[in-house]
Amino acid sequence: MKSYGFYQKKKIIIILFLSIRKLISMICRLATDDDKEAIRKIRVYAFEGRKNRYDTPKTPDSLPLVIYPMTDYVVEENATISAVIGIIDFSQRIRGTWVKMAGISAVACKPEYRRKQHITKLFEFIFQDLHKKEYLVSSLYPFSYEFYEKVGYAHVDSLEVYSIRCSNIRQNPTPNRRIEEDFHPEYARCQALYQKMTEKIDGLVKRPSKLWIELMGWSWNSRGFQFICQDLNGNDLGYLIIRFEQKSHRNKFPYIEVREMITFDPETKQALLNFLANHDSQRKYIKFAPLDSNYLLYMKSPDIKEKRHLSNSMFRIIDLEKLLPKLSYLDSLVENVCFTIKDTGCPWNNKNFELQIKNGQCQVNLVPKEAKLHLTINTLSQIIFGIYSTAELAEVGKIDGDLTEARKLSQIFPKQPATLRDYF
Repeated sequence: MKSYGFYQKKKIIIILFLSIRKLISMICRLATDDDKEAIRKIRVYAFEGRKNRYDTPKTPDSLPLVIYPMTDYVVEENATISAVIGIIDFSQRIRGTWVKMAGISAVACKPEYRRKQHITKLFEFIFQDLHKKEYLVSSLYPFSYEFYEKVGYAHVDSLEVYSIRCSNIRQNPTPNRRIEEDFHPEYARCQALYQKMTEKIDGLVKRPSKLWIELMGWSWNSRGFQFICQDLNGNDLGYLIIRFEQKSHRNKFPYIEVREMITFDPETKQALLNFLANHDSQRKYIKFAPLDSNYLLYMKSPDIKEKRHLSNSMFRIIDLEKLLPKLSYLDSLVENVCFTIKDTGCPWNNKNFELQIKNGQCQVNLVPKEAKLHLTINTLSQIIFGIYSTAELAEVGKIDGDLTEARKLSQIFPKQPATLRDYF
C-alpha cells in the first residue's frame, strides 16, 4: 500500500502544476486598439457603476474618466481581459530636479478576477517596461494605501483643508496690490503663475496647457471664477479660482470653495484673503487647501470652523541608481552614507548603495558588502519626497540598522514640504 506521505506529495505536485498553468494562462501586455471597448466596460463598471449601464448617452459637457493622454496595459486570462492600468507621462519636480514620472491612473479589475493577483502581476510587468523606458519615479492617487504599499508605493503628502468664517479673516491694508477678474477660458494668466510655482515646490508636475480647462481634481470643468492679484505696475503676482457651493447631502453648509490659490509673497496672500473676506454677504464660510500652511496667523481667532487632514498622493522610486545623481544637493554638504535597499516590485533596486555628497553633486557607488542601514523602497521614497525625517521613520520601526547612518541620510534629504495637485 502507498503511504499517506505519497498522496500528500502527489497532492502538492498537482497544486503546483495547476498554479503554474494558471500563471502561464495569465498574460500581461500593452493594450491595442482592439482592446478599447473591453477596457471601457471594465472602467465603467468599476468607476461609474451607479449609472447601471455601459452605453450612457454622450452630452456636450461629458468628459472621459481621465483627461490626460494615457497608455493602457492589460492582463488577460484565457484570452479575456481581466484588468487594466493606465500610465500618464509626467515631468515631476523631485528635490529641485525635473524627472520623468509615470502617473498611475484608472486602475480597474473585473470583480470575478479580484484578489487573484491580476493587478499585482500587471504592476510587475509595467515596472519592467517603465524601467526600460527610463521612468525614474511613479505617483498615484490610491483607492487603498495598503494595496499600493505592497507594490512599493508610499504615502508622501497630505492636504490641510481649512473651513473658515469670512468674518474671521484679519483684514490688513495692501496698498500695493489690486485684484481683477479674468475671463480667459483656458486660465492663461493662471497657467503662467502656476508654472512659476512648480519651480519652487517639490512634487508638482508640469501641467499641460491644453488640459487646464478640464482638470478634474477641483471640478474646474464644472466652471468657476478666476481672479488675478497684481502690483501697481500691472504685474501678475497670484490668483484665485473659486466656486460657490450649496448646502447638500455632501455639504453641511454653503461655502466658497477655493479650487486653487497661488501666492508668492505675504502682501499678495493678504490681498487675496481680504478679497475672500469681502464675500461675507454671499457666503459665511470659505474652504481651501493651500500649498503652504501658514494661515492661522492671518485669522482673528485660531478657533476655526474646521480643519481636516486628508491623505493625498503616493509615490515610489522606479530606478534609484539613476535618480540619485540627478537630484539637487546643498553645495555646503559633505557626507558619505551607505544603505541596503529592499524592493520586491523593481528588483534592480535591490543593491548596496554608497552615496558620496560633495559640491552639490552625488556620486553613487554600488558596493558588494551589505550595509549597516536597511531600508525598503517605500521608506526611502518617503525620505526623498520629504514627508518624514529618518528619526520619525526609525521611531515606528520603518528603518532598521545603524541610526548614525540614518542621521546622515536625513542631512542629505531633510524633511520638506512637497505635494502633488493634479488629481489624475
